[in-house]
Amino acid sequence: MAASVSKANAMYLSRFGVKRYKCLGEIDIPLTPIHVLIGQNDAGKTSLLEAMAAYCSSAELDLRSIFPRPWNGRELVLHQSESADVELWGEWDSVSVHTDSTTSAVRYGFAVDFPLQGSRCQTRGEWIEVHGERREILPKGQYDETAIRRWKLGFSAPPVIRPEPELHMIVDALKPAHHYVLEAKAMATPAAIDPHRRFRMDYDGFGLPTVLDDILGYDAESFIRLRREFCARYPQFTRVRIESENALRRTIDQSGVPVADRASGKGIYFETSDGGTIRAQHASDGAVLLLGFLALAHLPDPPNLLLIEEPENGIYPKRLEEVISILKQLVHRRDGLPFPQIILTTHSPYVLSYFEPEEVTFLSREPGRPDAPVRARPLRDAPNIRERLAGGEFFLGELWYNLSEEELFGEP
Repeated sequence: MAASVSKANAMYLSRFGVKRYKCLGEIDIPLTPIHVLIGQNDAGKTSLLEAMAAYCSSAELDLRSIFPRPWNGRELVLHQSESADVELWGEWDSVSVHTDSTTSAVRYGFAVDFPLQGSRCQTRGEWIEVHGERREILPKGQYDETAIRRWKLGFSAPPVIRPEPELHMIVDALKPAHHYVLEAKAMATPAAIDPHRRFRMDYDGFGLPTVLDDILGYDAESFIRLRREFCARYPQFTRVRIESENALRRTIDQSGVPVADRASGKGIYFETSDGGTIRAQHASDGAVLLLGFLALAHLPDPPNLLLIEEPENGIYPKRLEEVISILKQLVHRRDGLPFPQIILTTHSPYVLSYFEPEEVTFLSREPGRPDAPVRARPLRDAPNIRERLAGGEFFLGELWYNLSEEELFGEP
């Protein structure tokens, strides 16, 4: 294994595991550079993305801050679980940006113990696994933060970890994911300048105007390329313009509730081919959403993991191919920048049809057991899935739409 990860390589989360988080029982799934989670409502798709986001945030935040607020006591622990802890782990590969080749994997995980009351959770265990050998990172005990976070803050590395290069790989890989449920109206709203949200939107996409302004100020050529791509897809517009104006300032209080007031900020305007100007608030939802996806594709420092729920919302079905194409280009970029891994959730057969079986995981509960923990089943394990797709008579989305889970997997 290489002693460090060069700029020509990127870390890739090849497996993810979680135990006892919300409705999730014991999940262990293989992942691809761009991956799709499917399943009915209440099948745990959002919960799985939250678990991934918590895992990635653990290297920069204390444990009680990595989970979505508000929560108290054991609200986030699987109902009726005999254990009071949630376990999160990931397996990481180093992938060459230029060749897509991978090295051997390193696993890192930890368990979080939740109290009966309050919001102070602590580690119950933390470990790293190299070449199949698992080692505890810290002596038995409970801590408010992970050893990886302590090391990133400048504390000495835990002495029990050897060899040290693997620790460097985990530190490089773990940084906060971006998790979005994008809403066009929030994205179109003029946003106050907020240095804490530089190059990043809020959960619902609020802050897109300032993200575009950040890109323009950081690299004008990148913004021009973004604008050119957008206008090529929406030829009724000749230009995208960012203007200063009175805007919404939104903060989140300690209970997780948004608080808003007014301040100086930025707004988005579209210039039309007939010489007119349209505010983003009056443009189509699809145009605003597509502009947001293009902004994500032009971030100078993208996250290692990008989590997007239902990217089809507000998008005309025939434009979904463009959206998926943008996201796939973002994953497979070859410009020397770290490229993110993308995990999507969807209810759309149209979206699913742009992916291969190995890029999809099916989340469900056992038939007849609505309160059972959610299970995860990689679609690549469905019997005869390749034969059913052979010849191009059916798309993957069509199979999913027309067949029950029992028919897909051949068993309950």
